[in-house]
Amino acid sequence: MIKIQNLCFSYGQQEVLHHINLNYSPSSFLGIIGSNGGGKSTLIKLILGLLGNPLSIQRSLPLSQIGYVPQHLSYNANFPMRVFDLVLMGCIKPFGLYKKQDKFNAQKILEKLHLTHLKHCDFESLSGGQKQKVLIARALCTNAKLLILDEPTANIDLHSTIEIFDLLKTLHQEGIGIIIVCHDLELLLSYATQIAHLQKTLTLFSLPNQKEELLERFGCKHHIRGNCDA
Repeated sequence: MIKIQNLCFSYGQQEVLHHINLNYSPSSFLGIIGSNGGGKSTLIKLILGLLGNPLSIQRSLPLSQIGYVPQHLSYNANFPMRVFDLVLMGCIKPFGLYKKQDKFNAQKILEKLHLTHLKHCDFESLSGGQKQKVLIARALCTNAKLLILDEPTANIDLHSTIEIFDLLKTLHQEGIGIIIVCHDLELLLSYATQIAHLQKTLTLFSLPNQKEELLERFGCKHHIRGNCDA
């Protein structure tokens, strides 16, 4: 689905990504870890085409079928936005110019994610976990074959975090590819089939075969419970 070969990227004179190689297929639930400033967000933006389309990245599906779930949504909190309207915006059409089929699809996605009861609620009134589920629903409204998520559980409670990861696991089992940036290595070990450590260069680990190697090299840095004295 995505093939990256010898990808290098710099902001001015500062190199952020150095000869990145990665072959991703939807059969993989890929977690990306690494310290702040390691290039995780930059790599995501390059895959999404937000920083141009370098020849070193090849995609076998259109960008319109890649759903993006940001950590935070930029919007005017003083402007009321219903959950249903926000999900509809995933159709990538001028606001209000939605067809009957678009609204039907949005309704089915809300039902699938058990969010129907929030349909008419103001997005700003939702909890952190609810907001992330709504953003996932919006991403799915594009008929996404791949979801890319940037720290979707960074500021929410453990219960909501588990709910979101369980949802992503279900979507992945239904054939949707998952790429997620997450600092919680312990959590990723319970869900991911591959984990990439990115700190300018990328090292890929397959699970469960390389779990011990991954923990030995990066476990303490990412605060694995019971294996970290930091």
